[in-house]
Amino acid sequence: IDPGLDCQGRMSKPGTVLGAFYIKPNYPGRCSHVCNGGFITNPNYRRMGVAKIMGKVFLRAAKDLGYKSSYFNLVFKSNVESVALWESLGFERVAVLENAARLKGVEGLDTAYGYRYDLESLDDDYLL
Repeated sequence: IDPGLDCQGRMSKPGTVLGAFYIKPNYPGRCSHVCNGGFITNPNYRRMGVAKIMGKVFLRAAKDLGYKSSYFNLVFKSNVESVALWESLGFERVAVLENAARLKGVEGLDTAYGYRYDLESLDDDYLL
């Protein structure tokens, strides 16, 4: 994204945060080669491609940081946008945990999915 332009090519106010994410080991020590991440998109910029940009940068950065794979262990079924995002980026659903969480706005218990991405399969020139 060019400085001053949001993901739709519109001018955004200086200092506007469209979204943010972090990368960390999924579990320190023996499994520290597997990373996890957390993402949040500014509500004013949802459904505009911000999350997809962050997801792509996450993959590149995670590989550059030396992680071998990424695993998201709690992607909730009710969050259809998140499910669609990770699947569109090539994450593989490797786990299903029924009745995993009580979430605001969801009747009963929601299902959680686990998603994995093999970072070693990511092309070295991805996003470069």
